[in-house]
Amino acid sequence: MVSFANRKKVLYLYNGKAGKKTFSKDISGEINCAIESLCENGYEVTVYPIIPESGLTSENILSEIGGRYDLAMVCGGDGTLNHVINGLMQNHLKLPLAYVPLGSTNDFSKSLYGAGNHSMSDFCGYIADGHTFTYDTGKFNDSYFNYVAGFGAFPTISFTTSQELKNAVGYTAYVLKFLSELPDGLSYSKHCRIVHDGITEEGNFMFGLITNSISVAGMQPGVIKMSSLNDGVFEATVVKAGLDAIKIADVLRTLNSDNPNSDNVLSFQTKHCEFYFDEEVPWTLDGEDGGTPKQVILDVIPDAVTIYVPKEQE
Repeated sequence: MVSFANRKKVLYLYNGKAGKKTFSKDISGEINCAIESLCENGYEVTVYPIIPESGLTSENILSEIGGRYDLAMVCGGDGTLNHVINGLMQNHLKLPLAYVPLGSTNDFSKSLYGAGNHSMSDFCGYIADGHTFTYDTGKFNDSYFNYVAGFGAFPTISFTTSQELKNAVGYTAYVLKFLSELPDGLSYSKHCRIVHDGITEEGNFMFGLITNSISVAGMQPGVIKMSSLNDGVFEATVVKAGLDAIKIADVLRTLNSDNPNSDNVLSFQTKHCEFYFDEEVPWTLDGEDGGTPKQVILDVIPDAVTIYVPKEQE
């Protein structure tokens, strides 16, 4: 006989507008599949759509009712997950997560699950099996991010470089696409003082990435090859401004090599770093708008988030 007592409560958040909806065009069918599977496995499910224009944001929902639940299931892209993480961290909630990637790029999910296909039933099974993984989160001033904070023209690249091009010529295609879309071409330059681990680096820079990921856009440039999601440090890659053809070749070679540093690329691992610009500079956090701060303080929050994963990923 089915028992309705002592069921764990699941808060199911979904963003029906995320990316390409990788499961199907009709997200309602996937939601029904998940609800049925979770209920059959002894869970009680509450469903909330994410509709920012109506005030139904991940942050608002978690702030108001997150404390009533035992876990959260999140269906959306990396940006959706970013908002959920901000809702959890800002409200000091320790809900374990199940993340169902529905976005167009899903960079972070590849770090969690690999590049293979996973069905909605698979993700519900990960919850039922109870296998979890705990990973670090980044703090960016008063906000949080899962896998990447970037300045420069970086926000658009993951979305505009075709997978076919990246597959054909690797990370070089990604970087060339980036360089071609800088707001002021190769002349794009922001003066910055970077402080980390007792070191101060100052100069003019084209872009920078601070990551907690085993890949960015499915690639592994330089220092990222040494990373893991719960090693307690960021991986930072910052490219200097004023590139000519020879320097561009050096940047591409460096980003594709196991030696992540050169005269034109700064790479380092750190648990704390600070960026001081002379003017406001746009940033992205997990593909979402990070604002235009002149000063940025970044810290690793170790073992901040627990997420359900396949047993082999545990």
